Amino acid sequence: MNKKDDIIQAAERLFYINGFHATSTDRICSEAGVSTRTLYRYFPSREVLTEAVLAARQARFFAALLPPEHSEAITRLFEVQSEWMQENGPLGCLFLKAWGEYAEEDRHLAALALDYRYRQREYISSCLRHSAGEALSDAVWMLFEGAITSALILGPQAAIYAGEAAKKLLATCGQKQ
Repeated sequence: MNKKDDIIQAAERLFYINGFHATSTDRICSEAGVSTRTLYRYFPSREVLTEAVLAARQARFFAALLPPEHSEAITRLFEVQSEWMQENGPLGCLFLKAWGEYAEEDRHLAALALDYRYRQREYISSCLRHSAGEALSDAVWMLFEGAITSALILGPQAAIYAGEAAKKLLATCGQKQ
């Protein structure tokens, strides 16, 4: 792995656990095993680093999914969510944290965080284009979103429960998943 990726991974982990503003540059450098000078060579500002972290996380998430036309795409969506929670803990969503911290101070970063939500919703809609309509895809999307908050109490199993509920909902509407 290269130093740039080390910095992104360390920052993502620390931002997820501690929040964006509460994580110091020194702590990121220490976690990544780089100097402050190296960090700023790759990321000239904290905002550039935050943008890179959000982009890397979003790319990993969507790369783990199946194409929307795949018959098991929705099932895989909830599996990916559960895997993420098992690996990283049920501390909520990195993008919601980013939006919450940047909504009032950096419109660009807040918009990037919100864009992730729009992409998720569009992915689910694409998976269910052949289905009964927007209401069904919104219901599945809300199950996915609700699992994030429910995981604070139920742990990673919340994604499994939400996935099972989505399967039942789709079956009731005559959809396969």
